[in-house]
Amino acid sequence: MTTIHPVPARRDHIEGRNLRPMPMWPAEMMPRPIASNRNAVWYAGEDITTCVYESDDGSVAFTDLPYDEHVHILSGTAILTSTDGRVDTYGPGDWFLAPKGWSGTWEMTGGYRELIVFHTASLLAAAETWGIDG
Repeated sequence: MTTIHPVPARRDHIEGRNLRPMPMWPAEMMPRPIASNRNAVWYAGEDITTCVYESDDGSVAFTDLPYDEHVHILSGTAILTSTDGRVDTYGPGDWFLAPKGWSGTWEMTGGYRELIVFHTASLLAAAETWGIDG
């Protein structure tokens, strides 16, 4: 029988080192194009997946976000503008949840990096739909 242990986040990933380039968001989802983005998945389980995501400045538009996304901003700024015009701004140390079904624009600036937690099956299905499951 295998013993199960806690899985710590890697300090180098939290600090933005050793992140791997990842496939880009579809062009039609980027009102302000992002030059590149990177990530490191540090846990992928049956129910949840956690990763560090880093992005150059730009924005992604979501219509009916297909998963709940729990976010901790590590650096930079996230400006979420909902379709009804509400603007929420988050910076280093802030935590927030982008709920399933949310629609709006997610702007990332200033060396943006976040620690995120998703429902695994919902994340995988969305990534496949968007063509970023590589």
